[in-house]
Amino acid sequence: MPDLYPDPEAPWELLARHLAGEATPAERDTLRAWVAARPERLGLLTDATRAWERAGADPVPTLFSAADVDAAWQRFRPHMQLAASAELLAEAAPHAEPAPVAAEAGRVLPLRPAASFSWQPLLRVAAVLLLLVGAVFAFRRFGARLLPATPMQVATGPQKRLLQLPDGSRVWLNRYSTLTYAPDFGPAGREVLLVGEAFFEVKKDHGRPFVVRTAASRTRVLGTSFNVRAYPAEDSVEVAVVTGRVALAPSAAAPIDSVLLMPGTRGVVYTGTARPVPPLRRHPTVDGNFRAWQTDELVFDNAPLGHVIGTVRAAFGTRVAVADAALLNCRFTGTFRQPAAGQVLAVLSLATNATLSGNEAAGFVLHGAGCPAAAR
Repeated sequence: MPDLYPDPEAPWELLARHLAGEATPAERDTLRAWVAARPERLGLLTDATRAWERAGADPVPTLFSAADVDAAWQRFRPHMQLAASAELLAEAAPHAEPAPVAAEAGRVLPLRPAASFSWQPLLRVAAVLLLLVGAVFAFRRFGARLLPATPMQVATGPQKRLLQLPDGSRVWLNRYSTLTYAPDFGPAGREVLLVGEAFFEVKKDHGRPFVVRTAASRTRVLGTSFNVRAYPAEDSVEVAVVTGRVALAPSAAAPIDSVLLMPGTRGVVYTGTARPVPPLRRHPTVDGNFRAWQTDELVFDNAPLGHVIGTVRAAFGTRVAVADAALLNCRFTGTFRQPAAGQVLAVLSLATNATLSGNEAAGFVLHGAGCPAAAR
């Protein structure tokens, strides 16, 4: 049978596809014919197959039966013995004219130095090349599972953003916030790192807890919805629960030191230099506007002006000052949908008979003499 490929070149891509179990029946017939054309090629195929399976890859499909392999090596053995004898002669007298060698029964030994050619170096080189090709195929199939994935990081500027995590959980990321997480959560658990503020709707998975880490806290849940506020410029981390249960603890604390938060409660981890002892406390959630940045709605019901101003500061990151302390005695009732800081303060100034100056960039200032007794 004529050679299908000129030697010493081999069909490396076809060999690699066969090792990976991706060769078609026609390609396997072609490879079988190429090996059968020269018996020494069977050694290359055998060594490559063993190396592939030692690497932990899937078993290689059978190309030859046991009878085919034995017959091929029986044909190939005389060539190997002949080459080995010639090599010994050449090493014993490298500068001498080779002498005739008597023929043994059943075989003839060559009389010329050219017969000292050995297939061993070629087979070793071919095996190395084939292993390299196999390594490429193995990396394509298994490499993504072995190498650590590059973390995903989402950062917002002046606009908030809605994300869907690999497990199906949803996250609303507030302005000037950053969320870092693995592109595919591992089997041990689901973990994200938050800088800023986010509202989480966590998909239930009892086998894998969901953990939100900040610079100062660790929040662990199974399936719930809650808000985490952890801006570096503030002296505390606040977690407010809407549904489900949440375990909150300072970063350095053991799990047994965590506080269990139920719906309608919030936990505060104090991080400032004058933080109280203990630094973790639980409070009732008395103001539903902690989600205003996410729901686009502000609701006030007979709220003190100081509380309204604090909510505007937290919701929009806007500086608001009161020039006259008497204004803090005023109360306000109103609802804003898709509000803006300037809009809320303009309505507030009209309701309290005050004047408003400034802007969002420089900050706002309220001026006024205060509210009449009927408005308090």
